Amino acid sequence: MSVARMVRPKYLCILVTVISLIGIGVSLLALNSTIFDGIVKSQLVLSPTSGSFPMWQDLPEPMLAKMYVFHVKNPAMVLNGAKPELEERGPYVFTEQHHKTNLVWNRNGTVTYQQVRTWHFVPELTNGTLEDKVTIANSIAATIGSMVKDQVPAGPLRWGVSMALAAIKEKLFVDKTVGEIIFDGYDDPFLQDTKILTKFGIKIPGLTDKFGFFYARNNSVWQDGVFNMFTGSTTPARMGKVFSWNYNQSNFFPGSCGKVHGGAGEFYPPSVPKTHIEMYSNDLCRSLKFNYKGDVYPHGIHTQEFKGDHDLFANGTDNPENSCFNPDGVDLPSGLYNVSLCRFNAPVFISFPHFYLADPYYGSRIKSGINPDKAKHETYFRIEPRAGIPIDVAARFQINLLLEPVPQVTLFSGLTKTYIPVMWFENVAGVPANLQFQMKMLSLVPDIIAGMGWAMVGVSISVIIIFSMLHLFKPRKTDDMSPILNQSLVEEHSEAGSTASVNSQNILS
Repeated sequence: MSVARMVRPKYLCILVTVISLIGIGVSLLALNSTIFDGIVKSQLVLSPTSGSFPMWQDLPEPMLAKMYVFHVKNPAMVLNGAKPELEERGPYVFTEQHHKTNLVWNRNGTVTYQQVRTWHFVPELTNGTLEDKVTIANSIAATIGSMVKDQVPAGPLRWGVSMALAAIKEKLFVDKTVGEIIFDGYDDPFLQDTKILTKFGIKIPGLTDKFGFFYARNNSVWQDGVFNMFTGSTTPARMGKVFSWNYNQSNFFPGSCGKVHGGAGEFYPPSVPKTHIEMYSNDLCRSLKFNYKGDVYPHGIHTQEFKGDHDLFANGTDNPENSCFNPDGVDLPSGLYNVSLCRFNAPVFISFPHFYLADPYYGSRIKSGINPDKAKHETYFRIEPRAGIPIDVAARFQINLLLEPVPQVTLFSGLTKTYIPVMWFENVAGVPANLQFQMKMLSLVPDIIAGMGWAMVGVSISVIIIFSMLHLFKPRKTDDMSPILNQSLVEEHSEAGSTASVNSQNILS
């Protein structure tokens, strides 16, 4: 007799259901990562039809860009060797939108694109106006001083440069509006007549008709360069990583410092390790390494926090990986990154705001106005580790100019060597409110799948236990209820009655 015929139909249905639940539950547990990887590949791997494409091409919500300018209160005294007295002005707040354009999808699993950044002023969030007048160190004059010091030998030529600077009325400190300093640009005597200094070999490449830290960048297609980035379609472990910038895999710096690597900033490969992440910054002309610091939960979403720490701008002694960023013979205390090689040799140095985490040497050269504060000046990335999506970002960097004495050139001869802050900026981005629930659910997908698997297995085991217990403690029928036993008792009773009747007749006879 077959098992199916031996088992009652209702029990057979339950048995099939239990076996099915166990099979599905075990499959969900065994294939959890495979299922999640499939979701990631269908939604996050970049393609013209993927769910991530619209949010990658255009930020779902513009980030806030806050800019602070350092006003120099004692410029005349600085020219005679005094320490600068600074006053931070701002923030001057803008929205910043990113748009990817000129897209080319390549067969090797990369996409080539350019990025357009657009800024819009937000007066209601700004402390001041773009018409505020500020005295700042003049980047063009500082660059001229650095080039003369390095390229023009002491003697008559330097005296000639000094007279030429006086003739064109070049100034080391200028009074300009915040709008001119940031986006609009300002005129400079050197830009109006470069012929005089060109005779002495002083020529600054890359300059335009005006100077401003973000001059000609607003809504520009070409300023950010040409990126080539892995989409993740062929190698998920490279998803979001930059392969080349401006068609090169190495730029500006020698050795490993010049290598183009790290994420483009929008997303990272799934399963982010608890070690570090890297991001390639075209603004800073290098890859930036952020070390893992712990797990945090912005908006209730589990993220891994990576921060820019002391190692990021440490010198080659404190961090050997950074030794190739500084030119030979240049010894900087930790805390500043020499960006001059990608800024036409202008004496520009990058640090965290207010020399946060930098060697005390830099702050000691400033009389007042420098107040490093971790809460205000640190840089961090908080990334949902399973999908590799940034959830909360604050990037904060400061631009500094090197002012140093140049013997025989009057404009610079009285200076004390100082790395003077000019401005610092902060970019803050996060998950928009309308996407926070989706991100929270995406981060919980593996847990949900695992929970469903364990629930199915648990329910199946519970059903088996319950039916086993019911069968074990099921009450048995008593003997006197058995038809066979009842018939036997009737027969025995009948036989006993017949015997008694025979005996009675014998006695009577």
